[in-house]
Amino acid sequence: MPIQFITPSIISSVANTQVTGTITASQIASVNASTVTTGTLPGARLPAGSVLQVVSQQAPANYTTTSSAYTLLTQSFTPTSASSKVLALMSYTVERNGGNSGNYILVSFLRNGSTIVSNWGNATGYQEASGTRGIATHTYLDSPATTSAISYTIVGDFSAGGAGVPWQFYTFQLTLMEIAA
Repeated sequence: MPIQFITPSIISSVANTQVTGTITASQIASVNASTVTTGTLPGARLPAGSVLQVVSQQAPANYTTTSSAYTLLTQSFTPTSASSKVLALMSYTVERNGGNSGNYILVSFLRNGSTIVSNWGNATGYQEASGTRGIATHTYLDSPATTSAISYTIVGDFSAGGAGVPWQFYTFQLTLMEIAA
């Protein structure tokens, strides 16, 4: 491409290092991304490991269940690239109200209804006195290989050690981050 000079017909004024006027994309050979101060860079130009999008949801606090399996939270997510990874960050605060120190909760992580992590993390509440609040955090790096909408679900499993015992949830948070591959 031959070198083009910027003429007064393209640039109408220059003041305080601010250029006004119209420069078309074909007139720009290249721009270092670090010089861009406004606008959006295409995701394809971001390096691997960049966060492309984040969604987060907190489940309603202060609810109680005595069932053996309970859907705690569902979050929809649509990756922008099939090669992206999805980093899931989950945390909750729960209290067992009754039962004994052998009662506990496990959680499973589902993508579109299919379990991708069973018995995620530790046995929250195990060997704790009734009325003691337990805090758990879990992370998982998923490779969904799609750009279609995904439904991620957290299911509490009380059947192994806590069925029929009242469990009080105080907070429940699921954050999903799309990471460029």
